[in-house]
Amino acid sequence: MVFVKFSIQNLLFSFWKAPVLTSEEQLLEKQKEVLKKSLASIESRLETLEILISNDKLEDTKLLFRYLAYDLVNCQLQRTNQKEISFEGNLQGFVVPETNQKRKPFRFLESLGKVSEWNEKDMESGLSAAIDTFEFLSSELKKEFKSRYFTPLDQFLLIRNVRIGLVSAIVASIIFGFSYYQYKYPVFKDQSIKLYTFTSRENPNTNESLMVAKPVLKKDIGNWVTYEWELPKSMAEFGGLRIDPLEQRGIRFSLDQITVLDSKGKEIYNKKIIVSSSLLPEDYQDFLKITDIKTAGKQIPGELVEMITTGSDPQIHFVFPTVKDAKTIKLKMKFIEAHKVKKK
Repeated sequence: MVFVKFSIQNLLFSFWKAPVLTSEEQLLEKQKEVLKKSLASIESRLETLEILISNDKLEDTKLLFRYLAYDLVNCQLQRTNQKEISFEGNLQGFVVPETNQKRKPFRFLESLGKVSEWNEKDMESGLSAAIDTFEFLSSELKKEFKSRYFTPLDQFLLIRNVRIGLVSAIVASIIFGFSYYQYKYPVFKDQSIKLYTFTSRENPNTNESLMVAKPVLKKDIGNWVTYEWELPKSMAEFGGLRIDPLEQRGIRFSLDQITVLDSKGKEIYNKKIIVSSSLLPEDYQDFLKITDIKTAGKQIPGELVEMITTGSDPQIHFVFPTVKDAKTIKLKMKFIEAHKVKKK
């Protein structure tokens, strides 16, 4: 068994280019490649045999099993640097390797000459013995690949894989750290406030045709801003509003008041969003639905309600007596990145 020592010096300063092998080492690499291909071919035959048996193709299975038997024998001969035996060649001189394993390899050779007489049970038994032999060869070759077939190229590949793993881990950590920071401490982005009107508590459906929007700019963050919308005639009569205050999570905001004016500029609805004595927004029953939003920190009765968006689609739905001939809606609001607010 060859043990490869990994040190910071090896990982950082050993050659990043594959080593030049001696002729002897090149021969070992070729032998190793042949053995790996042999194992892959045997594994493929085993899988095919299992499929044939499951499909009751007994005669085809018998023929393929004979090829498999010679593949297994020749793999062992390759492993011990002996001459291979061609298909249907004499196997009398083949020496079964010694092993301490409970299930001995190459047991199928004892009855290989009678394969043509095998029934389904015999075939399953033979396949089981072939699988045991394949596992024996795989196990032994795995050990030998790490010992007598081990070359500087293997050491280079091991170190390269460790390097790739370390670099991948570092890159993943950086990406995760950056993503977590963005999630934990979101930076306010230019976005939009959207207003939807709907008919009433009983009919709260909204659609894009009854929606108006205004941009929310990063430069206004931390300041009270009155957003004003001119409503089209299709939105002149309604008994409820859906406010989408933002399109981003992790932003703290306060909604001072909502004002609705008619076509003559007369105020027909006004509401301030303040904290009641129960620490809920005043007239809480008028809030039909609130999604992706929570109250922010400790609320004090009489003060404006402060809220934080908890998702990317925050919405506030509230209802009131039906207004008619509505022409203008005003919202007085203030936004700030939640992580920049000191806890009360």
